Amino acid sequence: MLAIVGVAVLVVAVFALRHPDGRGVRAGTKVVTTTRPPTSHASTPPATGSASTTRSSAPTTGGTTSTPVRLPLVVLNNTTVQDLAKGAAARFRSGGWTVTQYANYQNDIISTCAYYDPTVAGAREAALALRAQYPTIKRVEPQFSELSRFDSPIVVILVHDYVP
Repeated sequence: MLAIVGVAVLVVAVFALRHPDGRGVRAGTKVVTTTRPPTSHASTPPATGSASTTRSSAPTTGGTTSTPVRLPLVVLNNTTVQDLAKGAAARFRSGGWTVTQYANYQNDIISTCAYYDPTVAGAREAALALRAQYPTIKRVEPQFSELSRFDSPIVVILVHDYVP
C-alpha cells in the first residue's frame, strides 16, 4: 500500500513540473502563464493634442498574471532632431498605444526613458511593457515633479540615443 502511495505522489510531482502547454520544465523554474484582458470593440477617440487622460485602468481577467494595460502616454523630444516626438508618437500608435500629446522639451535627461506616474495603478507595468516593445527606450523611472504638468500616466522623453 505504501509503495502505491509513493508512486502516486511521484506521478503527481511529474505532472506538476510540466508546463501548461505540455512542455517540461526543470525543477525550480518559475512558470508564469498569462491571460489577456477582454478586447473592447469601442473605438479609441483620436488624439487631440491635449494631455488630459483618464487615470483608471481597465480590469483584467483571471489567471496567475495578466497583460499590462496600455495606458495613454505623452512623447517629448529632448533633442535638436526636428519632429522626432511626432515620429515616435506615430510609431507608438501603430504599436497599439494611445498618444495624447507630443512636444519638444528641454532638460538634462541621460537616456531615453519612460517615466510613469506612481500614483496610477498599473502605470509602472505599462511603462515596462512599452520598453519591452520598444527596446530603444533605455529606462523606466517614476515621474519627477515637473512631468506632472502633462497629466499623463506615462511620459516618454526621447534623447540622443533614441533610434526610430
